[in-house]
Amino acid sequence: MLIDTPPVARHMQRQTPNHERGPELPALDPGVRLLELDSETRATGPLHSLVLDHLLLKDGTAVWLDAGRNAVTQSLAEIAPSMRLLDRITVARGFTPHQHYELAQRLPEQVDDDTTLLVCPDIDLLYRDAETYADEGEELMLRALAAIAGVANRRDIPALVTRSRADAFADPIKAAARETIACRQTRFGPRFSGADFETLVYPSADGTVQTTLAFWKRILQARQRAVTASQTRGVTAYGAN
Repeated sequence: MLIDTPPVARHMQRQTPNHERGPELPALDPGVRLLELDSETRATGPLHSLVLDHLLLKDGTAVWLDAGRNAVTQSLAEIAPSMRLLDRITVARGFTPHQHYELAQRLPEQVDDDTTLLVCPDIDLLYRDAETYADEGEELMLRALAAIAGVANRRDIPALVTRSRADAFADPIKAAARETIACRQTRFGPRFSGADFETLVYPSADGTVQTTLAFWKRILQARQRAVTASQTRGVTAYGAN
């Protein structure tokens, strides 16, 4: 159950003042991970933030199978702490159910040893198309979903997926996911919750939060500084006499 209290990830240390804490985002473990977004959080960038955060913490690349216009370069560039991160994302976009299906079947050719993340937002969206025969749309979506899950399992990498609507048509997407990560808007800001993680708000010194793209950019910039500092400490320790 989500508790509407001011916030911090539940595993963070309480003795550190809120505004000095580093940001926390859910880790993406191997297998299909469903990110559930409500109407308010869908437009604020949590999907893009999880992708960029994963690439900050992991070496390698991401393969993004897009439906519609989720992989918007401007949105990614606006929150990315470094443009070099965007060079590590390969995007394939389908505009019809058949295009999306074919791209899903070709994922084994696109995902290689350097790939550490597969991103597939709104898997169900195009298969709801009125021009698709009723049974064919569902069948194609199930096969595309199976292809995505198969690649993630064989490569032992996370596949971060979303669905355009939570209904019976898209229920197989949730059933295929090893974990559902919910992102909901609260009066304090966006809050993540999953099996082993609850809540993210990155408070400022005056106790306020920001939920625009600038909010996510600030989180990723802080994450980049933390990663850089950790790498520097590791090099120093390794080179010590």
